[in-house]
Amino acid sequence: MASHYNVQWNGGDLYQVSGRPGIPCEHVVAAIWYKAVNGGKGGSIESWVHPVHTMDRWRQVDSFKINPINGRPLWPKSEVPTVLTPPKHNKQAGRPKKVRKRSAVELEEMTQGGKLSRKETKGVCSKCGSTGHNVRTCTKAG
Repeated sequence: MASHYNVQWNGGDLYQVSGRPGIPCEHVVAAIWYKAVNGGKGGSIESWVHPVHTMDRWRQVDSFKINPINGRPLWPKSEVPTVLTPPKHNKQAGRPKKVRKRSAVELEEMTQGGKLSRKETKGVCSKCGSTGHNVRTCTKAG
């Protein structure tokens, strides 16, 4: 893939690599090849890779075993006198959301013909407390 890029030297160890967009590694390989062809220090691609990214380094990292600690009671006690406190709660602006969100099935049962249904709801009179009528139609003396 790197052979399809156009490389121009920008002075020192800086290069302008152009071509189709791709993985940055392809750009680097094209620049290293260009440098090697034009009398610069090219060398193998692996010689340009930082040691952190080599398999030998990964093997060194994985060679050590970390044994888990079984449970919080076995954790070592810290001698740092710092007490962590939770962050302060800031109430968000606007009206709070409803406590309970209705499920899709529940909403479907409530709606009939595009309108909310009042089926199986009983009105309560605020004057006398009886069901079946409201304050406007209440006949009881208050």
